[in-house]
Amino acid sequence: MKRAVIAFVALMSVMAPRFLHGQDRGVVASNCLGDCAKEPRRVLVIAAHPDDEDSQLISWLQRSGRANTAYLSLTRGDGGQNLIGNELGEPLGVIRTEELLAARRVDGAHQFFTRAYDFGFSKTAAETFAHWPKDSLLEDVVTAVRTWRPHVIVAVFSGTPKDGHGQHQVSGILAKEVYETAAADTVRFPVSKFGPAWTPLKFYRLAWFAPEATTLKINVGEYNPNIHKSYAEIAGESRSQHKSQGFGALQRKGEVWDSLTRDGTRVNAGTPANSETSIFDGIPNPPLFGPALKPMISLLNDVAIEAIADRRDLALGDSARVTVTLYNRSPLPVDVNYPTNDPSLRWTPDHAFSKVQTVRADGTLTWITYVRGTEITQPWWLATPRNGDLFTPRLPVPTELISAMFMSEDLRGRKDWAQAFVGEEGDNKLARFQAPIVFRYVDPVRGDTQRPLAVVPALSVTLDRAMELAEANTELDRYFNVKLRSAMMSKRPVTVRLTLPSGLSADSASRTITLDSAGSRTVTFHVHGKLAAGTHALSAVGTMDGKTYSNGYIPIEYDHISPERIYRPSTVKISAIDAKVPSNLRVAYIPGVGDNVEPTLVQLGIPVTIVQPSEIPAVDLSKFTTVVVGPRAYQASRELIDNNPYLLAFATNGGTLVVQYGQFEMTQPGMMPYPITLSRPADRITEEVAPLTILDDKSPAFNYPNRITQADFSGWVQERALYMPRTFDEHYQPLIGGNDPGEPVNRGGILVTPYGKGLYVYTTLSFFRQLPAGNPGGTRLFVNLLSMKAPAR
Repeated sequence: MKRAVIAFVALMSVMAPRFLHGQDRGVVASNCLGDCAKEPRRVLVIAAHPDDEDSQLISWLQRSGRANTAYLSLTRGDGGQNLIGNELGEPLGVIRTEELLAARRVDGAHQFFTRAYDFGFSKTAAETFAHWPKDSLLEDVVTAVRTWRPHVIVAVFSGTPKDGHGQHQVSGILAKEVYETAAADTVRFPVSKFGPAWTPLKFYRLAWFAPEATTLKINVGEYNPNIHKSYAEIAGESRSQHKSQGFGALQRKGEVWDSLTRDGTRVNAGTPANSETSIFDGIPNPPLFGPALKPMISLLNDVAIEAIADRRDLALGDSARVTVTLYNRSPLPVDVNYPTNDPSLRWTPDHAFSKVQTVRADGTLTWITYVRGTEITQPWWLATPRNGDLFTPRLPVPTELISAMFMSEDLRGRKDWAQAFVGEEGDNKLARFQAPIVFRYVDPVRGDTQRPLAVVPALSVTLDRAMELAEANTELDRYFNVKLRSAMMSKRPVTVRLTLPSGLSADSASRTITLDSAGSRTVTFHVHGKLAAGTHALSAVGTMDGKTYSNGYIPIEYDHISPERIYRPSTVKISAIDAKVPSNLRVAYIPGVGDNVEPTLVQLGIPVTIVQPSEIPAVDLSKFTTVVVGPRAYQASRELIDNNPYLLAFATNGGTLVVQYGQFEMTQPGMMPYPITLSRPADRITEEVAPLTILDDKSPAFNYPNRITQADFSGWVQERALYMPRTFDEHYQPLIGGNDPGEPVNRGGILVTPYGKGLYVYTTLSFFRQLPAGNPGGTRLFVNLLSMKAPAR
């Protein structure tokens, strides 16, 4: 009987992947004009952020088999906001990276990124290039294009002010430049550093911003009977993976049209753009697999492997036992070539496998292997500090500094996977399939649950937060929790010590506990004393088996993405602020989106009660002096909108209601006491150093309990204000004005109005960023807003 041969590759160490040069991956063509007839068609979609991609076009291209498709996102979305948790900045970038990878698992395309860190909203391309040096970013885009070698490039954005966001504009500018000249320019971008030149054949833009310029319409709602879905349905599922941005989408049936504009072509140049029937007009389409390999591709779908580790966390330098099982679900027996169980064996590409065994149809084969943890598992782009607003590659080899980053992100971790190669006897055209090494267990709710094996420090040491606030020169009485996680497989004694800043002391200098096998414990220290104004550091160190550990990981886990870990030093910075807090202040806090403000108020000694939107009708709000609504809370909660009359009644009865910024939902009748309007796009002050003007220096907002001056507007982070009202009812008194350079003043930073017996305060200033960052001025001003009262009548 005819047999298939499977050569199994068992990974013997778990580590960060060793990247290949772009020119080492598959067949490389130096010029598509001469060679592209030999290769399957490829398309690269380019935009700025996760969730910018055209999910419908990508699904239509990839799932139909029309082209191998990839999405290049300049950023990982670090500067956005978070509808599902309180992670912001780099941790949010990890979430949004994983959401893009989850989307690609649905639509089947590949995913690339550049080094650009999303520093937040910008208004112009010039402002964006001030953060991202153009030459550096263009190098990244060139490398991505030379790596993927697309025949067609599709830019999501136009590269003009019509795109709105400056980062959108930059993505459109770079996409056109890489198509026109840069990808083929080996003088400016040498082959030795960026890989062989590539000349894309066609360039399109989505016609989102200029529908009148459409030259081609595509029915991306086409139904595929083989997968029993339309491409628009697949796209709806793909788009819905961007949960942190609230981008859940319908899975649409029927005709769904996408519009594109041809903006460049090197084939069929004499054919009018509006007469095209496909973006591939003039481009050959050779088969993806040769005839000899097609039967093996079918067999590939009938063979599966699992690699189950004996633990979830593998201590750095330790080894884990892995049970590998191959399931032959095909109608043919297969030969499997695999290594022995010798734990000292190390796999290399030319390793001679030691055993061959035939697995019958519907049979299984199980063997044991071992993996060794040689490098910490973490988001690879965070392994080294950023250089300004660019992430830095990890590898020290100069020729790999750029090109190493462009292994497709969905393939990057697969050096850690078990792999097999499938092909007929005598056929050297082998197809590879892979399985992750995972820890598997039964969750009472989820059922079968698998988590990737991760290499971690033998001892992880973390504190609850990286930044906390305190009142300067005021008695501090606080508990600090030190979280300890062991990755060792037996009990270990651990000693924890605190290093305290001058002015503080703890209830004990150190504690010694016993950590169970793969166990975790929290050690709590009671700290008291006084701190002078300024920033101070409190650190924790753990000692186990004679080694000291001073950093640890914070898990990032959501059901729709692969779990990740963010590493940070076991240090908390304490921003001691010269701020006065009224002793009678009592605050109810309704959390918003990506909202870390409430803990900072508690750290300042303000009594705070968290009130969820659904609880509002049952809570006696009269016992609070102030109710605070978090940023974008109305957008995130229908229950808050329904219960908003209770909050307005609280103000009517004499309370102070402080509402942090919302979006266009705030213009709906009944949301605010009196109407406001927002422009589209909404007004912002994106430059954190842009001057702010105090419009009424006699207002309590700037005088009680803290005197606010221009010095309080220094050191702000990321932005000044968001979604500022363009106009507002005359009942509101504006207190803060400001603008970015070259723009008119907007007076909607703080709006205050008496409402019944109480006071309504609406602020679009970015307090949700300033307080968690420990900014003194932003904190002092926010305390003043909470302390305001309606003027006596």
